[in-house]
Amino acid sequence: MTRFIPAFLALFLLLLVLYLGFQKHQTEEDQSKSALIGKLAPEFTLKTLDGKEVSLKDFKGKVVLLNFWATWCPPCKEELPLFEEVYQKYKDKGFVILAINTDPENLQDFLKKSNIKITFPILIGEDRLLELYPVRGLPTSFLIDREGKIVKVRLGTYRELEEDIRKLL
Repeated sequence: MTRFIPAFLALFLLLLVLYLGFQKHQTEEDQSKSALIGKLAPEFTLKTLDGKEVSLKDFKGKVVLLNFWATWCPPCKEELPLFEEVYQKYKDKGFVILAINTDPENLQDFLKKSNIKITFPILIGEDRLLELYPVRGLPTSFLIDREGKIVKVRLGTYRELEEDIRKLL
């Protein structure tokens, strides 16, 4: 029985270290998200698929959803039709979605083969943008109010988008 005590203690210490490491990671992630909330969204200019330049400042006075996504990401593909539905419903009320694609080498093929109709702008992401907007996973969305301030950062499928933008419009 006494020979199991060292093994039990080693297992306990391992689990404790893993737990504390996870807690530290969660705290750092929460702090990085909360650090953006309430601040002006960093300005950027990116290109669309056809080479047109689009800047965040072009949408001043509108509620903007910045959505970072990739063609290989199942939750990203899941939320695109939801976003299109919400966009169609609220675009005339001052709502816009800027979908920032992080894997442009696959984008054209994805759009051709996909049954998903997307009418909101799709922008080609650049690494420098990830320095301004800390994306820890995909999809990640940043909801920006009419004053240009980030009001929400959402990691994962943004199912509550319509509820959130109704409060801002």
